[in-house]
Amino acid sequence: MKRRSFLVMLLSSIGSFLGITVNLFRLQILEGKKYRELSERNYIRRRYLYPPRGDIYDRNGKKLAYDIPRHVMVLDVNRLRKNELETVIEEIRKLFGIELDKKKVLIKGFEPLIVKTDLTPYEIEKFYRNKYKLPGVFIEAMPKRIYPLNDLGSHIIGYVGHPSTRDFKRLKKRIGPNSFVGKMGIERSLDNILTGDLGEEKVVVNAIGKIVKVLERKEPKKGNSVKLTIDVRFQKIVEDVFKESGHPAGAVILLNASTGEVLALASFPNFNPNTVYEDWKSLSKNPLKPFFNRAIRGLYPPASVFKVPIAYATLVTKTKSPWNIVYCKGSFELGDRKFYCWKRWGHGKVNLIKSLQDSCDIYYYTVGYELGPTKIRYYAKKFCYSENIPFELPIRRGFIPTPAWKKRRFREPWYDGDTVNMSIGQGFLLSNLMEQTLMIMGIANNGVIYKPTLLKEILDDKGNVIWKNKRQVLKAIYGNLEYFALIKRGLREAVRKGTAKEAMSRIVDIAGKTGTAEVFFKNKRKIKKWYKKRKKKLPWKYRNHAWFVGFAPYRDPKFIIGVFVEHGESGGKSAAPIARKILERIYIEKLHKEI
Repeated sequence: MKRRSFLVMLLSSIGSFLGITVNLFRLQILEGKKYRELSERNYIRRRYLYPPRGDIYDRNGKKLAYDIPRHVMVLDVNRLRKNELETVIEEIRKLFGIELDKKKVLIKGFEPLIVKTDLTPYEIEKFYRNKYKLPGVFIEAMPKRIYPLNDLGSHIIGYVGHPSTRDFKRLKKRIGPNSFVGKMGIERSLDNILTGDLGEEKVVVNAIGKIVKVLERKEPKKGNSVKLTIDVRFQKIVEDVFKESGHPAGAVILLNASTGEVLALASFPNFNPNTVYEDWKSLSKNPLKPFFNRAIRGLYPPASVFKVPIAYATLVTKTKSPWNIVYCKGSFELGDRKFYCWKRWGHGKVNLIKSLQDSCDIYYYTVGYELGPTKIRYYAKKFCYSENIPFELPIRRGFIPTPAWKKRRFREPWYDGDTVNMSIGQGFLLSNLMEQTLMIMGIANNGVIYKPTLLKEILDDKGNVIWKNKRQVLKAIYGNLEYFALIKRGLREAVRKGTAKEAMSRIVDIAGKTGTAEVFFKNKRKIKKWYKKRKKKLPWKYRNHAWFVGFAPYRDPKFIIGVFVEHGESGGKSAAPIARKILERIYIEKLHKEI
């Protein structure tokens, strides 16, 4: 019995040995070349793990920008053998209809080339069914930036794109070739906060692209999020009202009078950051320049809005008592020249309040001439004109001319005519909407101008508040409260029965000042006469610019508003109604109770 068991065990052992020997012979000799190639195709692959950018919220927590994962197909050229690239390119063309240029593929280098983005479930399934034909091709998850409100607030939020050489120098090892970095707006200016930390993974991959083993892994870290001061509801009202006005270009700024927080900021025309690269050709060729932020970058003559700081300078320097009368007969004589009022037949007797109410040029020619260019510049700068204004987005500084500048620039002396032109916001003087809006804030707040800001809070990747903005005083203009009260009264009268009467509302008491800035062009008189003779309207590009800046309610200001309409012809007809409609909608929807 024992002998029989021994023989059975011996025979089974011999059979097993022969089976193993035959199998090894097949693997090593008969099919050795095939499996040697497959084993050699196992390799260690390093890849970047891209983190999501931080989210952008409005003041109430409404998402303005965030990341979602997307599946992308990548081609890793470094993992292909000499003659495989052309075959893989052909297979990609057959399966997915994507044409790849071999030269461009080879230039890509270490980082895998993105072949196709936003893969559908059907395309992912097709890829895995045909993976054996596509060595070196993989599917990876990468973040995609989403702007849920499309073009709403596009000049504030901005958009993202792939990094440039300068971006790599700026953010260093925090980004990779396929990262997204800010290119405009808050996405750009707060890029250092919103950008996360790049992760990296070292894995062993087999011949069909399956990860066999993870050797090293550094987790990516999401960027910090930011909460802005803007309110989506205010922003929508501002953009809707301006678009309903039918004007093609302009800007609006709405500020909280007691903090300087920007509740809404819009520039027109705008763009959709979700499709900015698809629409790039049409956007870049658009003569209205949709990427240009007119609210903070556009410089234009401030026109009659500039009369407000001149009025303050007149009171402080006691150039004129507020009740002193200047007689406006329609023109101001200076040597052998005449400077005309916008109302050619004159305003008659004018004091300070009436000068603001009716925007009398002759009054400001008179007081401006007496003040002189140095004092005009001094008091204008007190109200933020031609000053560096700290802000989350870059503001283009306005310009106040001086006699020395004119001598240097034109090699001409400063004439008295230059002074009187400057006193009504014309001549060489330039300003932007933010400067004009902050100036009116100074009047509304009796000399206090708060630093404008778009940033309310910074949150970490878990949503905890790690930084909170505080109210800061930008300018404090020390002066008699009576002076501010007189100017505010003049601004209220301008709305009640003066040049800004189109801003008059039965819902909210508004005070403010209009401005109509002349547009200078060659053969101006001839062109105007030609169109007037034929009873045709002057072409849009030749029309004057329109301004309105103001505050509401008159006795207890909550809102500061600035409106600029490019080639709007008249501040009273174009800009003032827009401001009124915006403020009325805010009060109708009872949003003023939340500020």
